[in-house]
Amino acid sequence: MVRIGWWLALAGLVGGAASIFVPWMHQLVVTGSGRRARSSVESITVLNMPYGLWYVLFLCSLFALVGTAAMGVGRGRKLAGVAGPILSLLTACIVVGLIITYDGKAPAGGRITDTAITAGSWLGLASLPLLGFACGLIAIGRAGLYDADYVLA
Repeated sequence: MVRIGWWLALAGLVGGAASIFVPWMHQLVVTGSGRRARSSVESITVLNMPYGLWYVLFLCSLFALVGTAAMGVGRGRKLAGVAGPILSLLTACIVVGLIITYDGKAPAGGRITDTAITAGSWLGLASLPLLGFACGLIAIGRAGLYDADYVLA
């Protein structure tokens, strides 16, 4: 179980870290009017979206829970095994909320005509169940290995 958890954790960590830097949305911005109208496509990362910082904070908390499941002992490991899947579900709700409620951010003198979801949002959404399951699998797989009953003082 631990090996499967490690592979899930590795894929989740890489996908989650990449989702912070890869654009989440593209928006088509039109400036001017008539014949002088110009259109351009702008990329929006998660930190430029409203409440995007909450996603990054929850993702970093998931990273810490994976580490606690891997290196923690006793109650810390058990807590990480339970809290990891729950926090990944809450973070997935934040991702879905960010995706479906974002209407675009108009620059000065322009208007938004279209928005589209890009790879960053899919990476963010796909990495969350991987991290949550990794916390549980690593914590369960390490059960009894390093508990206080087995540690020689």
